[in-house]
Amino acid sequence: MTGEPDRHGDSLDASIVIPTCNRRDILARCLSALVKQTCPSYEIIVVDDYSTDDTAAMLDNFAAQHPQVKFRWLRNEQHLGINPSRNRGIQAARGEFVAFLDSDCIAERDWLEKLLAGFTSPRVAAVVGRVDDPPARNIYELALSGVARVHGSGPAPRLVGGNLAVRRSILLEYGFDEDARWKSPIKNGVVQSPVCDEESLFLTLRAAGYEQRVVPDAAVLHMHPYDRAAFLKQALAGGRGAAYLVHKYYLPHRIDLLPWMLTYLTAPLAVFGYQYAAIPAAFMLAALAAVAYNEIARKGKTPGQLIRCYPALFIYYQLRLIAYVSETIRLKLGLRPAQRIRLKGAR
Repeated sequence: MTGEPDRHGDSLDASIVIPTCNRRDILARCLSALVKQTCPSYEIIVVDDYSTDDTAAMLDNFAAQHPQVKFRWLRNEQHLGINPSRNRGIQAARGEFVAFLDSDCIAERDWLEKLLAGFTSPRVAAVVGRVDDPPARNIYELALSGVARVHGSGPAPRLVGGNLAVRRSILLEYGFDEDARWKSPIKNGVVQSPVCDEESLFLTLRAAGYEQRVVPDAAVLHMHPYDRAAFLKQALAGGRGAAYLVHKYYLPHRIDLLPWMLTYLTAPLAVFGYQYAAIPAAFMLAALAAVAYNEIARKGKTPGQLIRCYPALFIYYQLRLIAYVSETIRLKLGLRPAQRIRLKGAR
């Protein structure tokens, strides 16, 4: 354990856990935004997942500059991935609640206070906040804007690890899934973002009968850049991750990809005449309409933004479908090692 010694013996409302790897500059911005949170009692725990940049020096400097902040940082002696790093932070945490931020997220000043306000009853195990994106600098960032946003309020349809709080007692019982498939690899010094790494916690808590809620006022800004290569990798990784999640937890197949699947499966009917060609055409229209609804209603795009990035979105969904189908086939044929867990209520 590195950083501030554990000299704060008082009880805490929350512990903020931030896993990081090779993100020194944006991590510094993330920490600066946490210094003056309106929540009266909290600590910050950074888990450095074997960074090879000067993250350690920045963290020591931050601790020296902010002696009034309850701050500690831990370092993994090898690259373990985001979920093992989160679990290490949980073990070190002393707050009643553990809030999670990604190191590329900048929290609003009242973020933690509003996030904790979502725990309105003992049955609420987890609360997820709103993830905003900065103005897009290219078509790829525009297409992926809103991808980490959890829409609506009330019951949460999923969890997002970049803006999340969970009761520590529950995390000590369940924790994050440390399946190696959620590990974030490092390529050329850059950490590749894992996909679906927090979904297993959502499924486990749901199966245990806990409530999970959305608090849209608890906002962070997600400073994650995308270029063409990162965009394509995200599409492929998303498809593979979704396939593995479905396989591992015996889930129904992803409904967002179903219209695209039906389009291609029924496309051969077109050789029998235009009246049969109407079937795949109808599925294609349904797929395009579903994308439009999802991007506007759930991800917050305007109609103009949707029109601008629709070609990129079309490519994204085709790559996601290809990766999903190919990974599903590999898993079904036993060509990929896979853990399998049947949760309560799974088919």
